Amino acid sequence: MSLFRKLFFGLAIGLPLLATGAQALEMTKQQRAEQRRFSYNNSLFVLYHEVGHLLFHQLDLPILGREEDAADNFASWTLLRQGTDVAKQVMEDASHGWLLSGVAYNSGGDESDFAAAHSLDKQRAYQIVCLAIGMDEDAFRPIANEYRIDRDRQESCAWDYDMVDRSLDNVLAGSGSKKGMGTEVVVTYHHVGGRLKAAADAFRSSGVFDQVADELRTRYRLRETVRFNAQRCGEANAFYDPDTVEVIFCYELMQDYMDLYADDLAEEIANSPAGKQKVR
Repeated sequence: MSLFRKLFFGLAIGLPLLATGAQALEMTKQQRAEQRRFSYNNSLFVLYHEVGHLLFHQLDLPILGREEDAADNFASWTLLRQGTDVAKQVMEDASHGWLLSGVAYNSGGDESDFAAAHSLDKQRAYQIVCLAIGMDEDAFRPIANEYRIDRDRQESCAWDYDMVDRSLDNVLAGSGSKKGMGTEVVVTYHHVGGRLKAAADAFRSSGVFDQVADELRTRYRLRETVRFNAQRCGEANAFYDPDTVEVIFCYELMQDYMDLYADDLAEEIANSPAGKQKVR
């Protein structure tokens, strides 16, 4: 089933049914592996986003426009510069994650959403794809076509990526670490039990928290010690706290990504020919 057909059904059916389907869904080994990959990759994108906030604050970088958009662009730029198949998959999963989130939380459904600090979830998804095809049209044209981005816009996305690339190159010049002069980063995984334990264990085993911390240690030179804390927050979120120079990843967010994938899979199965036959 195409990406947009799945999203259409998500809007028509509604979340309560999807949640029920996800809870009853028995995943195969491959599906569980794909769920973990989707959740890990979305978590990684969000962590790069928060590191963007960290660098903007700690390096006192100029920001023209909304900081949240700039942080998203930093995350995409960081991944695209890696130039690996793994990074490409992260970009695809992150854009898909924002589309699913937009449906799940009705992003844009309230007038207040248009005045929020963040772009609408669907806009964030399309911006990820735009920067991706702007950087490498051959690698990302299939996904841009799936998102129904017309050819003219696909071509102009190259200007978008070039602007982000030049801007970040310029403002980050001189912030790179030198031998023995990297950033001190302290990583802590706080214990959690109950429903969140599986998500917390999955997040830790993914290695993405330690990966981003290691990259921060070796690539950037910041005066302050940076703390990475993974913990229960009471909400599905991740954020940078400038007062404590702390990047916080909430276990609830990992659970949210796992649920988004499960709901999407349950919906796809329910609307497949075999699934419809079972309903009859």
